[in-house]
Amino acid sequence: WRAYLDEHRAEITAIQLLTEAKERRISFSDIKELADRIARPPYNWTPDIIWNAYVALDPQFAAKSDHRTLTDLVSLVRFTVGVDDRLVPYVERVRTRYAAWLAQQEQAGVTFTDAERWWLDNMVEVIANSAGIRTEDLDDAPFTERGGTDGALRDLGDRASQLIDELNSELTA
Repeated sequence: WRAYLDEHRAEITAIQLLTEAKERRISFSDIKELADRIARPPYNWTPDIIWNAYVALDPQFAAKSDHRTLTDLVSLVRFTVGVDDRLVPYVERVRTRYAAWLAQQEQAGVTFTDAERWWLDNMVEVIANSAGIRTEDLDDAPFTERGGTDGALRDLGDRASQLIDELNSELTA
């Protein structure tokens, strides 16, 4: 797996972004490209196969999990190249960072209403499963049940775009 990353670094955008860029933001399409490439013969790898190999090698460095998502490729690459010292599911890492972000906001005196928290919580789930969120995503489920982009502007006000940018920056780093 490490040899594969080294060998294909120059041709696969996801590997470049996760290993070389200062701001390691990556699009879901880049993750999908990497997943498609490693699934081809002769490797036939999936995030599950690679993850389980790490768990088998040294369980203390890899969190066991029954469910892998494509975004776990982000965690796998970051761990393999030494950016992270523990292999943690991407969803878990995003949720942990979100909890820390909320605590920072609270310490700074920023509070969120229940409606605002609904938007933020659901944005975090999109980030966790897609490695980011775009304004256009607000016109997809589950956001459409609360009015999509218009609902976000209604409930989050002028901060909507800023919050999206901030969550992307803080949770996907």
